[in-house]
Amino acid sequence: MKIIKILSIIFGLVFLINSCDKVDPPYTTGFDCESGNQNVLIEDYTGHDCVNCPGAAVTAHDIKSNCEERVIVIAVHAGYFAKPKAAPSEYTYDFRTQAGNEWNDYFAIIGNPNGMVNRQSENGNYVLGPGLWAEAAFKLLSQNSPVNIVIENNFNTDNNSLSTKVTANVVSDFEGVYDLIVCITEDHIIKPQKNNDASIGTVPDILEYEHEGVLRMAINGSFGQDFINGSVSIGESISKSLDQSFDGTDWVVENCNVVAFIVNREDKSVLQVEELEIIN
Repeated sequence: MKIIKILSIIFGLVFLINSCDKVDPPYTTGFDCESGNQNVLIEDYTGHDCVNCPGAAVTAHDIKSNCEERVIVIAVHAGYFAKPKAAPSEYTYDFRTQAGNEWNDYFAIIGNPNGMVNRQSENGNYVLGPGLWAEAAFKLLSQNSPVNIVIENNFNTDNNSLSTKVTANVVSDFEGVYDLIVCITEDHIIKPQKNNDASIGTVPDILEYEHEGVLRMAINGSFGQDFINGSVSIGESISKSLDQSFDGTDWVVENCNVVAFIVNREDKSVLQVEELEIIN
């Protein structure tokens, strides 16, 4: 029993040391934003107690700045460093979501900062450190997807509810089984964040840190709904309409977005992704 306990302590120390890694800058430049139509989803798995996560957020948004309309960033708060703390700590807010927790477990995101780019995998491993996001995005942006996504949002202030319609317009023939995942994200959330980079903000805490692209909910389930099943031809359109109440939340609708992405059911890779502000 003593040996097991010692090994558990050693494992825990190794996890804590290695799971909040320093982020090196992305050196990839000269993104091709015109050749293809493939948009890129960067999922930044993060936590407010992770001192290196602000650097990863800067990396993701630097990549986005190269091709603003074609790179979508979701900050997924999940795992050890996303746990809220008890008062009187400044870190009492709970950013976690059911979808984020399930994705974190399914894709084996161990430690922060880490992430995925279009949920591409290599030998079953989906996870990329922030230093690899730019290279992965660079490759994808010049490629073509067989679909384009159009999102239409309508927010009813009378009943505090969102209605959204997601349409996939087929631009080349393809076949397969694909699911649609529709999420709500929120920008400009001011809450504390641990930090160890003075160039980003105060160290060791940024008490008024601006959290961007925060996952709030996957409104049609963590792994979405059946959307395309079989062969589809150029010129076809496939649509799904969804409703979501904002009652009981602290979400600021003016800061919220709908992010919709189509995934291959078998390997979970992203076929196409799009984002649209709810109020635009």
